[in-house]
Amino acid sequence: MAQDRVEAVERALDVLNSFTNKNSILSLKDISESTGFYKSTILRLIGSLEAYGYILRQQDGRYRLGPSLWRLGSIYQNSFDSEVVIRPQLQSVRDQINQTAAFYIKSGNQRICLYRENAIGELFHMLSEGAELPLDKGAAGMVLTAFSGADGETMERTRQQGWYLSQGERNPDLAALAVPVITENGELKGVLSVSGLIFKFTEEKVDEYLPILKQTATQLSKELANCPLM
Repeated sequence: MAQDRVEAVERALDVLNSFTNKNSILSLKDISESTGFYKSTILRLIGSLEAYGYILRQQDGRYRLGPSLWRLGSIYQNSFDSEVVIRPQLQSVRDQINQTAAFYIKSGNQRICLYRENAIGELFHMLSEGAELPLDKGAAGMVLTAFSGADGETMERTRQQGWYLSQGERNPDLAALAVPVITENGELKGVLSVSGLIFKFTEEKVDEYLPILKQTATQLSKELANCPLM
């Protein structure tokens, strides 16, 4: 809630967020242009950030990120459990559309079902976690292949539209819809897919499923940004 936020803390975080992979060393002017803050305000914020090791001032007067961020990043990576992030998202997708939801990663010439949440009901597509499946058939495999840089008309179309629908490719009774999970830096983390009986993947249903998948993939891309999966 708005009343629980501290403006000075948010401004300090805005200063830290000015640094990127492409702009890892910034002048006071650079930070001011990025944040829109007065230089006097930035200097006060930097004073506190320097004191705690979050920013370092170089001899030339420019700034770079400090070792405290590396320490926190190491703690985050060491304590990160991808299942804690991915499984609740799969459960949410499954609950919204009642189709089996899964997260795949690429491993050599195969795709691995890392996590899955099966649909609820008498008739659904049963998936096993850890299952290895081909890349050349099925929605998840095609998306992994396309967004790994493969050539071809189908691959290009998949990249342009940002999803792939398979109908009966691996099993004549099954269909699947998949979208990539890609970070802001363009790193492919994996693929989010839903699968089920083919008659449940009509054009109208696909239009219903896609926004849910894309929104979830966007959230996962943020949460998995600094965590190796593939």
